Amino acid sequence: MVAKKKREALTVTRLINEVLVTQLSIPLRQIVNDTSFEDYTGSKRPDILISEYEFNGDNEEQFIENLVAYAEVKDNCSFEDNDWLDAVNHGIEKSKRLKLHYFIVTNCKKTVFYNARTLEAINLNGNQIRDFQTIDILRLIKNKLNNDPELHNIKTNVDSVSAISEAVFNKKLWELANIYRSISFTNNVQKIDFTIGLISLEFFEEKAILEGTKDGSLTYWSECADENKEKLVGNILQYINRLERETDFKDFKDLMSTVKSAIVSEGTTPPLVDKINVSDIYLTIDSMRPLHGTGFDLFGAVYEMFASSKEKKDFGEYFTRRHYTHILSKLLLKDEQYFNSNRKFKLLDLACGTGGFLTESFKVLKNNYEKTHTFNQDAQDFLEKEVFYGIDIRNENIFRTKLNMFLVGDGHTNMFRDDSLKCKFKSDYDYIITNPPYGAGTIEAGFENVSSKRMEIAFLHTIINILKDGGKACVILPDGVLENPSLSKLRKEFLEKCNVTSIISLPKFAFAPYTKEKTFAVFFTKNNDSIRRIQETPIWVYIVDNDGLANSDKRYLTKLRNNRNGWMHDEISGWVSTEGEEMPGLLEEGWLQYDDSDSNGTQWINEKGQTVTLRKGGFIDISKINKDTFYTLIPEYYLRPFDPHFITLDLLKDEINKLDEEFRGMIA
Repeated sequence: MVAKKKREALTVTRLINEVLVTQLSIPLRQIVNDTSFEDYTGSKRPDILISEYEFNGDNEEQFIENLVAYAEVKDNCSFEDNDWLDAVNHGIEKSKRLKLHYFIVTNCKKTVFYNARTLEAINLNGNQIRDFQTIDILRLIKNKLNNDPELHNIKTNVDSVSAISEAVFNKKLWELANIYRSISFTNNVQKIDFTIGLISLEFFEEKAILEGTKDGSLTYWSECADENKEKLVGNILQYINRLERETDFKDFKDLMSTVKSAIVSEGTTPPLVDKINVSDIYLTIDSMRPLHGTGFDLFGAVYEMFASSKEKKDFGEYFTRRHYTHILSKLLLKDEQYFNSNRKFKLLDLACGTGGFLTESFKVLKNNYEKTHTFNQDAQDFLEKEVFYGIDIRNENIFRTKLNMFLVGDGHTNMFRDDSLKCKFKSDYDYIITNPPYGAGTIEAGFENVSSKRMEIAFLHTIINILKDGGKACVILPDGVLENPSLSKLRKEFLEKCNVTSIISLPKFAFAPYTKEKTFAVFFTKNNDSIRRIQETPIWVYIVDNDGLANSDKRYLTKLRNNRNGWMHDEISGWVSTEGEEMPGLLEEGWLQYDDSDSNGTQWINEKGQTVTLRKGGFIDISKINKDTFYTLIPEYYLRPFDPHFITLDLLKDEINKLDEEFRGMIA
């Protein structure tokens, strides 16, 4: 009994440190597992308590009154065996004392969230919770159950879906990374493709179940399982071969080759991944379910976990961070709230990379339709086959985009390898969203008054040409396009052909370590060709100073919160308040309306703890842009004009003399 207690204590400690703190970013001092809280729970000690407040040893009442979660940990037990059921009984009793409407039971392999009143397992968006969640989601669950104690299916908005998915998925990737330590992959690309390949196999079964096409007589992911580990490899190979032969999974044949070559021996050479590791990897990936509808850039998440710094930098030309692809897609598609079978539209990314903008747009539209109760089979077919188009010059990127679209819910039909600057497009795209490549190219841009072969300029011209009249675009552009004096005529022509709605200034390190080029998200609507005059409406501009990641090459999460749990250093992500309410990010909340021109600016605390007051957002009257010789479109030019500090000639001479004296002293 003593040995078992010690083992459980060790298990709880590892769960707290390695999962709750390291993976889910819950502050350690807000987690308690070594205090009885006997006045609140009776004589039996709960295994884990998580509160809004740090526990300092003297604030039991405050800690308990602000609980967001309570869990029982039963090491070395099986789901619903006697030990598990004993933990459930403790949960029923102690959750009442703690005034929580739910409790958690885990054996560190399987985790169940129980409604304390009905004892039904709690679902998030229709999927049973299988793992611990971020503190945001714990707050949300608590809040929803406070309002309806018998609720067992928690619905969240699109931002929370992403937070849930990625937090849990990244935890599973961390588990895979531990297994991979004993495997000598040739390189990180092999490791990445191997991981994504197996995840795709699991997902295909989910998709078949949801579509009602799963054939019970055939082998799927679930049927590959083998407790003795002897038949698992053979079953996986059989499953892969069948998918390649019978389904559109043949599009991912190269990926499957990576999986097969890693788990099969060659002659007398043993396989790269032995059967024990294959079993461990299989079980870890199986526990990732459900993946369908999670909506994040799966390839990007795996790449971020396993790629080296150099590979990330090399990869950067076609990788846009998910939190940017998400918010920019959401803003571009704000008007598309209802599915209308009589009004179809098309969305294109003509430099799609791994499909980040396309996957996020899929998720945003589906979420919008679900919220307005217009998501039906016609809407599903529309999203899967008609809306999304992706083009990229690299074959491997189209493959990754197809896979990411397949995993997000499909829509991978219209993805093609081609050179977007040479394509013969029809002008029939309603939306274009893209982060085009920058730098010297070989194709002359078609602007009337500017001669340039820079790729970003050629892409901008192509985008304007292939948009429908009234079509909308969001394009990420480097600073030169918006302020280089030699491109003033280009900007004038741009303002004549399009109505610029908004320009969002992104932080210098937005895409670090891939690139540190200063970039801007430009939103505009194409005018009819008969309109050749500069717009009269003002342009809304906003400067994003903080995006949740450190403003440095390291780009680690800052994670700092204010007293309502809102992000202190993240203006683009949604969040959950301490009351459990889902809140939009600052950029979304202020979209096309925030204006701090009537004050001295907006005040915030930077990463160094310093108070900063600067202009962040507002409307720039078009007359100011017209009066500017160069038609400058940089938000900072208007909101934060540079005011150089000049010194007198005498002060300059004094400074030179001081430096001269210091230098002479050094060489004396």
